[in-house]
Amino acid sequence: MLIKVLTELPSGKTTALVARIFDTKDDIFTIRYLSPSEDRDHGCIVYRYEDQTYEIDDDSITSYLGTDDETDIGFKRTQDDGFVRCDSDSDYVPSSEEDTESEQEVESDQDSYVDED
Repeated sequence: MLIKVLTELPSGKTTALVARIFDTKDDIFTIRYLSPSEDRDHGCIVYRYEDQTYEIDDDSITSYLGTDDETDIGFKRTQDDGFVRCDSDSDYVPSSEEDTESEQEVESDQDSYVDED
């Protein structure tokens, strides 16, 4: 199961990081963080699970991501068992329907304006 864990970074800042639950005993979860590596794949940072495991309780978990598949949360698997982040916005093309609605709203607003001179 993939989760987000509230984690204090070396800088002192607290943030939620992606991790995988590898084992559960009672109320203790053994996790490994999905962290950036120094490797690159087509210029993108490769993420891998750290070798080090951590034991946390439920209070540290900010969200259960509801999946075991990294591709469901915006990653793409590399050939060497790493992951790169997918930029979902790069493929986004607004539909002409949205553009048409916006243009119609502007035209409608302009039509309702009455010059009282």
